[in-house]
Amino acid sequence: MSAMNKIRSFDEITGAVVCDAGVILQTLQEYLSERNFVCPLDLGAKGSCHIGGNIATNAGGIRFVRYGSLHGSVLGLETVLADGTILNDLKTLRKDNTGYDIKQIFIGSEGTLGVITGVSILTPAKPKSVNVMLVGCKDFEGLSKTMALARQSLAEIVSALEFFDETALGIVLQQLPSTKHPLPSSPTKFYALLETSGSNSEHDTQKMSSFLESALNDQIIVDGVMAQDESQMKSLWTLREGIAESMKKKGAVYKYD
Repeated sequence: MSAMNKIRSFDEITGAVVCDAGVILQTLQEYLSERNFVCPLDLGAKGSCHIGGNIATNAGGIRFVRYGSLHGSVLGLETVLADGTILNDLKTLRKDNTGYDIKQIFIGSEGTLGVITGVSILTPAKPKSVNVMLVGCKDFEGLSKTMALARQSLAEIVSALEFFDETALGIVLQQLPSTKHPLPSSPTKFYALLETSGSNSEHDTQKMSSFLESALNDQIIVDGVMAQDESQMKSLWTLREGIAESMKKKGAVYKYD
């Protein structure tokens, strides 16, 4: 499958990209980023996973809250059935209500119905403004309230809502030397990572600041920090995306899926 790694076509008007199933997710992301688009799927394992495998397992990813599942992003598939029959359904038309939507039965089928060899995906425009914030909560109730407040206060610009606990963070800090505690003066039991993506930096930053102020005033969170540049954004995301790698080094398996 790794030899099937070609990006076949991209329509800069509709955002539809057609590629081989063996394309590495990160490679596809970089290709789209150069053209001011983003892949609706993002994973911590993006540097090694194949887009065809992602679709076969219906991977959710960290931006599910913004772009939804692959059932909505995949426009068409090319699959090979057990008897060798090639089923070519590589459509690039988004609004297609004709006949049976065959591709849906292959998304999440994990190869039991056929092998995915080609994919067509609808990709959204690259946001002009991205903000990342990490907050700490003393208990799970506070974490739930944080998520609810984020959906209300940040609404249309929310692109990611992730959480992890003090145990997971501790192992990341232990196993990945480049990481630092995000809230060293106020460590707590739970942490939430929030990301917003929009088109107006001033507007989005103001909404994030207002959210943080409200959460602190209502004592929903203990403390919080907002990234000031891209480097800090990557550092905060590493704390979440580095959990699986750190757990593997530690020798234990600890999943949030």
